[in-house]
Amino acid sequence: MRFSASPTSRVVALALGAVTTLAALSGTAAAAGMDAPYARAAAKVSGTASLLGSKNVDAVTRGTGTNQAGVYCVKVSDSNIDLTSAAIVATLNNSRGEITAIGAPHGYCGGATDTITIVTSDSSGNSADRPFTVAVL
Repeated sequence: MRFSASPTSRVVALALGAVTTLAALSGTAAAAGMDAPYARAAAKVSGTASLLGSKNVDAVTRGTGTNQAGVYCVKVSDSNIDLTSAAIVATLNNSRGEITAIGAPHGYCGGATDTITIVTSDSSGNSADRPFTVAVL
């Protein structure tokens, strides 16, 4: 069986594919949301502190209380989440090294109670910018 699409439908399909690819490459499609059905909050973050995808996270910024690399502040938008007692998990994305997630207010992030402080390092323990994912369960 042979399927033949009209020239118009082929152009529309190519245009839709191009728009979808462009949105995915620019990060605009992923930043709108994140598939994390069992997390109360979650974020996927680049090494340069760009928010690639999120759920109940307003923003990611560099730490303010230090000038060292690898310090990020993940601001959680759901005010019902108590970060000091929540289960927080974090992992590096496609890189070796170490990651620490701090749910209690910390000086690196101005002592904010609605912010998770993330500290990343390379495999030798030196402060380093690393992409990561963090989730509040």
